[in-house]
Amino acid sequence: MKRSMLVVLAVMALLVSFIPYAAAGESILDKVTKAGVVKIGTGNKTSPMNYIDEKGNWIGFDIDMGNALAEKLGVKIEWVLVDNKTRISFLADGRIDLSMANISQTRSREEQIDYAEPPYFWTGKIFYSKKGKFKSIADLAGKRIGVDQGSNAFIAAPQEIAKYSKTAPVMSSFQNSSEGFIALKQGKIDAYSQDAQIMAAVSGSLGEKYEAVGAIYSPGLYGIGVTPDDSKWRDKISFVLQDMLKDGTYEKIYQKWFGPKGIFPLPINARPRLPKDTFGDMLYIWPD
Repeated sequence: MKRSMLVVLAVMALLVSFIPYAAAGESILDKVTKAGVVKIGTGNKTSPMNYIDEKGNWIGFDIDMGNALAEKLGVKIEWVLVDNKTRISFLADGRIDLSMANISQTRSREEQIDYAEPPYFWTGKIFYSKKGKFKSIADLAGKRIGVDQGSNAFIAAPQEIAKYSKTAPVMSSFQNSSEGFIALKQGKIDAYSQDAQIMAAVSGSLGEKYEAVGAIYSPGLYGIGVTPDDSKWRDKISFVLQDMLKDGTYEKIYQKWFGPKGIFPLPINARPRLPKDTFGDMLYIWPD
């Protein structure tokens, strides 16, 4: 009787140890390949990265990048709407396979998710206010500053102002930049801070007389968020992104949105880049 019980316990222990191993053995890449669908999380209120146009179409730089990436993977896309909070949590919870929602790579986020390499967009934050109201960032000391909910600008903006004054600003957060600009228009805040390309697009679309206050600060990088602890999936997305950089796919999308004749021309070079005199034509491409 005792021997039978020991055998049963041994078999149960073996099964228990095997189940998590089998579950852990399947990469997101395997799941996506079998289903023929990749779930990509993105927003719809952050022009020019991801937004709804006047015809009701879901468009933006992130959308075009996601479509191109899925095409190279050979799968269809299921777009999942996320915001500044769920773009991280949905990925960590496995509700989406990729997050392409203008996510800046930060150390705190690296603890929750992984990123494909390289980052796909350079960015930096900037303050905007009504034209002629402020001359410099120093003038923002003690003022009411708005940012997007979940944006690291909530920390970065006061840090930047602190370089010029010991008087801290009064911070407020909004669901998105459009709501923030409405608050700015109504005089509920004195300035708004967000990533430079987003700020330029929002201020221009609202048709109001806004202008940048000071120079770009807190430079950062947008990355494609991937499920944590899945190197097979992370590497696959990295390789696809690198192929897009190498074969001109990325450049075509970049020019459409941010080139001199693009929808939202950028005065800065926001492409992924490394010194060409060192890396030559292999910029950001892992060698075979």
